[in-house]
Amino acid sequence: MLLRTLFLLFFLAVTLQAQQTGLSGKVVDSMGATISGASVEVRKIGAAAFHTKTTDEGVWLLPSLAAGDYVVTVSAEGFTTVKTNVTMLVGQTPEIDSTLLAAGSTQSIVVTADAAAIDTTSSSVAGNVTPAEVQGLPINGRNYMSLATLVPGVRINAITADIPVGSASESGKFQITMDGLQVSQDTAGSTFGQPRFSQDAISQFQIITNRFDATLGRSAGVYVNSQSKSGTDQLHGGVFGYFRSSALNAPDPVAVNPATKLKPYVLPFSDQQYGGTVGGPILRDRLWYFGSYEGEHQPSTSTSQPSIGGAAVTSFSHASTLNVNEYLGRGDYQINSSNHLLVRGDGFTYNNNYLGVSGSTDPTRAYQGTRNSYGVTSDWNSNVRANLVNDARIGYHHFGWQNQPYFNTIEIIFPNTTVGGPYNYPQVFSQNTQQYRDDVFWLKGKHSIKIGAEYLYTAHGGYFQQNVRGRVTPCSGTPSATQFAAMFPNGTADTASWDYAAISGTCGSLTYTQGFGNFTVNVPRSILGFWLQDDWKLLPRLTVNLGVRYDNDLGAFTGGPKLTNGLLVPKGNDNNNLAPRVGFAWDALGNGKTSVRGGAGIYFADISANQIIDQQIFNGVSTIQASVSGSNISLSDPFNGRDPAENPSAFAQTVQPLAQDAKVPYSLQLSFGVQRELPWRTVLTADLVHTRAYDDWARFQGNFLADPNNPQRNLPTTGTLSPSITRICANGSVALDSPQYSSSTKPYCNQSFTLVQQFFTPHGAGSIYDGLQVGVRHTGAFFNTALAYTWGRTKNSTEGPFYFPNKPFAANIKDEWGNGTDDQRHSLTLNGEYKWHYGLSLSSLYRFGSGLAYATSVGTSAPNGGTPSFNRTMAVNTVPIAPGTTCPAISSCLTVYAPLSKFHYDAGYGYWVMSRNAVRGLPYHRVDARLQETVPIHDRYKAIIGVEVFNMLNHANYSAYNTTATGSSYGKPSSAGGGGVLEYAARQIQFLARLSF
Repeated sequence: MLLRTLFLLFFLAVTLQAQQTGLSGKVVDSMGATISGASVEVRKIGAAAFHTKTTDEGVWLLPSLAAGDYVVTVSAEGFTTVKTNVTMLVGQTPEIDSTLLAAGSTQSIVVTADAAAIDTTSSSVAGNVTPAEVQGLPINGRNYMSLATLVPGVRINAITADIPVGSASESGKFQITMDGLQVSQDTAGSTFGQPRFSQDAISQFQIITNRFDATLGRSAGVYVNSQSKSGTDQLHGGVFGYFRSSALNAPDPVAVNPATKLKPYVLPFSDQQYGGTVGGPILRDRLWYFGSYEGEHQPSTSTSQPSIGGAAVTSFSHASTLNVNEYLGRGDYQINSSNHLLVRGDGFTYNNNYLGVSGSTDPTRAYQGTRNSYGVTSDWNSNVRANLVNDARIGYHHFGWQNQPYFNTIEIIFPNTTVGGPYNYPQVFSQNTQQYRDDVFWLKGKHSIKIGAEYLYTAHGGYFQQNVRGRVTPCSGTPSATQFAAMFPNGTADTASWDYAAISGTCGSLTYTQGFGNFTVNVPRSILGFWLQDDWKLLPRLTVNLGVRYDNDLGAFTGGPKLTNGLLVPKGNDNNNLAPRVGFAWDALGNGKTSVRGGAGIYFADISANQIIDQQIFNGVSTIQASVSGSNISLSDPFNGRDPAENPSAFAQTVQPLAQDAKVPYSLQLSFGVQRELPWRTVLTADLVHTRAYDDWARFQGNFLADPNNPQRNLPTTGTLSPSITRICANGSVALDSPQYSSSTKPYCNQSFTLVQQFFTPHGAGSIYDGLQVGVRHTGAFFNTALAYTWGRTKNSTEGPFYFPNKPFAANIKDEWGNGTDDQRHSLTLNGEYKWHYGLSLSSLYRFGSGLAYATSVGTSAPNGGTPSFNRTMAVNTVPIAPGTTCPAISSCLTVYAPLSKFHYDAGYGYWVMSRNAVRGLPYHRVDARLQETVPIHDRYKAIIGVEVFNMLNHANYSAYNTTATGSSYGKPSSAGGGGVLEYAARQIQFLARLSF
């Protein structure tokens, strides 16, 4: 009967849960003897109560609780009642041990305050952002995820895509949950956004930077556990407004006034954020609600000064407005003493009506960008027995975005500018995810066992009509102003007046590409996960964390039609994703104030659907990317009356398949550290961590498969093309040597591919992170402060699925090893809040970064015909020389402004090559501060007014650098806060007002 019950519990309506947050304890008498059958009540202050009893061993467990302030009440017949106040953060599982004294003639109550400052049973390496920090610290832009830098191990300076990792660490290496529901989108890169939640709707969150337990999966790096606020027995809430204007801002250190061409220049900026929250009881002690709304209105003007014929013309400007709305509603219901229900819904909309035009960009590049998300989750927590708890969840979440061009024209790439609607727009994508999960928590003797299973059905849909309007690349030669006027007689914005004959004649030799076919996206994925975790109390002071997890994504590699053009794609999934994990936590002194911890584990990454989508819609069968090259191509009839969709073999194409042997990347994570409770309510943590990722994504030119004259070009033919490849055609495309495509004398080159941009997971592609992560936190009645310091080193050989190595041959991926673009050796965050008398408070945050690494290039095309992300290879027989240096007569030379120490000669390759990511950014310093006054109005009502200053010392921080070695500005900053990255902006001032109750 028990097995049948467990089986049913596993597959109840359920969803993804965050790493366990809960309480446990042991109850003994004054002699140390265990007390079985003692009653335990755990009541969240002002809200629900949870009940259980101690087992025969005197232990109890409530494993699935919302973080917050609790009162633990333990009672047993013949003993005094003991109450313990405890503040529990997300992801913590503190032990609350109680000693009951024999009752005298008068029953007494013993009250113990603030027990268990540290967790002596968990070996995970994580940091928490507390409720006080979420609400009390200044945040530029009010994105709660920006507070991730308060956690040791987070090394980036700006949260630019709503994720706490750098772009180089993004692919499959992070996961975001809200109240246990996975909300992170994995359709494409995070530059397309993530769901957003109001800062006032977030209670607190945790970031696990190394070694989470087996209950969590689908991340090879960082896990974020966020928790929304909930209602209590007391009505609470308020309204707020945050307002800023560039009239109070300092000049940007890089931007130039487009009208006067002079510095300094204050970037125009206006922003208003407003909203409110309300929460309270529907039925006291039984049913509670909470709701929040936040909106943002950011009017601005996009300005640019397009370059025509090599000469700048009159500035162009257009109104641009950003509107954001964030919604959240939550209900909590205590059905009875053993059953609790949570239901939450959320929504988010983003609309920027004019994007893509700035600097010298032509106005025809403009587009509108929208994002939206919404979801619902429910959680049923049930105490089946004193030692058996079941947590069942079900959830649904949607995320979608659109990028729509304003000008539906061909795209023409000139040497100094690009004209026409972006070739890869429109983009319409959606991700719809159903999530079902069940966790069973079983307390048996010294074992705290977690057994669980989950199922996610994720459907990626939409359409991606790349090149459907046509693309010219390149239009060789820089046209004169007269030629430009002939091509665009009424300006580029009047697309009806474009003279395509003049464009063809001026461009001369060009390549024209156009897409045909069905660009509809349909990638269904069924994702399974199973796990077993045992936190074994091996000794009274030693807990061993043993776990194993299995994940399988049944749609990760099989999206797309069956192909008939000789390309091989994966036939199935990588089914070997078994991830063991082991750790230990030792209460070194036996008083619960020192925890020595460590362990190791395997972690498999999430798979972004982007690669699968590209395989599906750029396959040369159901979609055609037909191209023609040469002179005198008529843009009015580039294919001379032929229809590429009817005869794809007559046109060279670009395709983007997955390698047949592609598999799920994974990481090995190791850690060893200590956590110590110091006097004066202070906690110190220090951890040495190591993460090594394997089988990571990289992109290679599948044309370079076999070249007998150049061993460097050899690639395994398995998983790429079939039958065998005998040579590369004269136009650089692949020749298929088989009866289907060949004659008796030579390979048939008409059915060809100009590019085979193939996604591989070679074993040599990966990353290494070593770090020392230190945190200090002090909590007081009037003063709170915390410090996070990280020394870290990141090396990698790929920047993700769309990274083309400098050597476009899989055998040479090992030559790519270098600093990752998120490599920052020293990161420090210090924050604090001081509450004075009379309602006055001051909070501040200081952030330091020693300087990130940036990708470098030599500024010329790749001599090997590849398509590297950043070409670092000099032309054949070309030697780099410093400015003013005489070129040796035996060589060709290229003047470079990068230090010559950044170049080396690769004898096996035959070229001079520049070091990867060789530019090191300047140190980053930022001080933010908030001064506010709280004025009581009546009883529970109070008004708050304040001012926030961001980058108070106006330190010049930069978000981008000139990284082309052949440019005289090499290594110099090229952008500060002008790209919308508020963390890099010059000093800004913001006013705030609140009414709360």
